[in-house]
Amino acid sequence: MPLPPALPAKLISEAELAAGEALLQSGQVLDLETWKQLQALPIHLTNDGLMVAIASSSDRDSREQLKQVLRSHGYISKLVLANAADLKRILDPQAVESDSKINQTLISETAKSLLDGFDVEGILNTDPDEAEIQSNSASSLDLNPSSANASPVVTLVDRILAKALDMNASDIHVEPQSSGLQIRLRKDGVLTNLTQPLPTKLIPAITSRFKIMADLDIAERRQAQDGRIRRQYKGRTVDFRVNSLPSRYGEKICLRLLDSQSTQLGLDKLISNPATLELVRTLGSKPFGMILVTGPTGSGKSTTLYSLLAERNEPGINISTVEDPIEYTLPGITQCQVNREKGFDFSTALRAFMRQDPDVLLVGETRDQETAKTAIEAALTGHLVLTTLHCNDAPSAIARLDEMGVEPFMVSASLLGIVSQRLLRRVCSDCRIPYHPDSQELGRFGLMTSHEGNVTFFKAKHHEGPGTPCPNCQGTGYKGRIGVYEVLRMNEALAASVAKGATTDLVRQLALEAGMKTLLGYSLDLVREGHTTLEEVDRMVLTDAGLESEQRARALSTVTCRGCGGGLQEGWLECPYCLTPRQ
Repeated sequence: MPLPPALPAKLISEAELAAGEALLQSGQVLDLETWKQLQALPIHLTNDGLMVAIASSSDRDSREQLKQVLRSHGYISKLVLANAADLKRILDPQAVESDSKINQTLISETAKSLLDGFDVEGILNTDPDEAEIQSNSASSLDLNPSSANASPVVTLVDRILAKALDMNASDIHVEPQSSGLQIRLRKDGVLTNLTQPLPTKLIPAITSRFKIMADLDIAERRQAQDGRIRRQYKGRTVDFRVNSLPSRYGEKICLRLLDSQSTQLGLDKLISNPATLELVRTLGSKPFGMILVTGPTGSGKSTTLYSLLAERNEPGINISTVEDPIEYTLPGITQCQVNREKGFDFSTALRAFMRQDPDVLLVGETRDQETAKTAIEAALTGHLVLTTLHCNDAPSAIARLDEMGVEPFMVSASLLGIVSQRLLRRVCSDCRIPYHPDSQELGRFGLMTSHEGNVTFFKAKHHEGPGTPCPNCQGTGYKGRIGVYEVLRMNEALAASVAKGATTDLVRQLALEAGMKTLLGYSLDLVREGHTTLEEVDRMVLTDAGLESEQRARALSTVTCRGCGGGLQEGWLECPYCLTPRQ
């Protein structure tokens, strides 16, 4: 609820609080118990009225009630804002001291119980390069439960980070709820609870610790903030991208784990389909133009881009990147970190790159018109530009650029291709269950029983109840993830249509006619090969539009090229896409 105009938004100073404490002790206005009930502090008394401090979190009803009480005692009040903790410290110091002792005991007991349940080895150390930058962080954080020197909340937070690293989690969610502080880890794209909800009294301590480690302003609780934590763990350097968000019951902290050493770069390790692999490599080998990689957050876009860069990384090529943050470190290339506070954003970096004699450029994310136009201009002037874009599939990337305000003719002239991707969980090879789905289940995915009769499908074995879970997947039925790709390669027909402002549906139709394999089609191939399950395809890929596109693709490709998988028409002696002779 917005504050009334007469109420200043700035908190009062420590000197004013001290003056208020003296006025309170004098008993000149009202007695101490009355002020405790009102949760307010008298600051200054004059002939014109009484200045009273209230908590910055107070609502309009409580303020009106306070004014009525003071009016009944003959005081005309003027309200100012103060920190709720400061007011409580002055009004009831004994309660604050008691709460502090209770909180410390609670934190110690909770930390000890959690530490006993965590099987973590190693020490989480501040990265030497970051020691001077992150002055608020301890230089050595021992994660051994027997450590007596570390603060309980510090040890607890470090243990959470280490546990996430040991589990190969991609994200940590620290979420204040009405029932307590919920901590969840995202592993293989699925969120799971790390522990039972922690007591509500631990919320301020734990969230403040995360913010201190990320060098965020702990006094600012009404705005979202971004920060970074860099640590060394088991001999490798790991980064945590941190975001704080005000919520109903406190600040939610979300951490993205960026462990470059845990990810193996290489297109052959990412793309299992040979035709798709060759197509992506062909796009990445071009001397100039723009390649877009699309997909939701956490779908592996950065890994794909860096794998492309790794294949182009050689002494004769100058490669520059601008990222936010720098997720992977590659030797031999120039990597720049965005610094918006200093005015160094994506578009500014791109313009600077033009004076650095580049050959290949990587833009971490295209999110606005200026960045998109600058990237396209770079692609049009003899440079290979790689960038990411957030959209649902490859054809819709054209509409996304149009929505940003980029002219269609510039897109058609610069764009080489679009790679859309997802990550599906791999079904556990040790405990997967073979079966043959019925016609109804196959029909949901556009499959027919007559065509899939000789195919063995697998489903995940979810461990429930007593017994020992599978040691490979810990009873989840899945272990690791595999990429799903949809590659749209520009050709003359597509370029001409895009230049004329073609709709997404028309672009999709032309791409399918050119032999594009859809996300759903790629996913179903992985199911047939035993890499994943129909359940996982349903969770991540299956949509009505995707199913329709896949049915269109099958109708167009009744005869397919053995080289690239593209659809062939009658009368064609060779594939027009890869020039493979027709059998």
